[in-house]
Amino acid sequence: MEAERKPTPFETVDGEADRVREIFKHSFPASDDELDGLIPKKFTDTISRRAEGNQSPQEDFDWSVTLANVETIVGAKHANEALLIAAEKRAEIAEAKAKEAVHWLKVLHKAILKGLPDKVA
Repeated sequence: MEAERKPTPFETVDGEADRVREIFKHSFPASDDELDGLIPKKFTDTISRRAEGNQSPQEDFDWSVTLANVETIVGAKHANEALLIAAEKRAEIAEAKAKEAVHWLKVLHKAILKGLPDKVA
């Protein structure tokens, strides 16, 4: 598969980041703030500040919501697994009780048959 047109590479990293930013802007509905979290406008400046550790937490992408969602999903998965294990145990207990009930019904049936007279008038 070939691209419809080959994009011309930019001389600078900032130019390339701007091109990618424009592609994102037209491809995905996102606000400028969300887009800035993914691809900042002054890309190299932002990257250098992140590397130096001088950037304030407000300017960096906030992963807390994503992490909270992942933790919720993992917690729900563990809860579902626990419910499944408990249901399997209840099913095993019910099968054992059903086997015992069938055994005693057979014993009762034999006892009733023995107690009946041979000829019923």
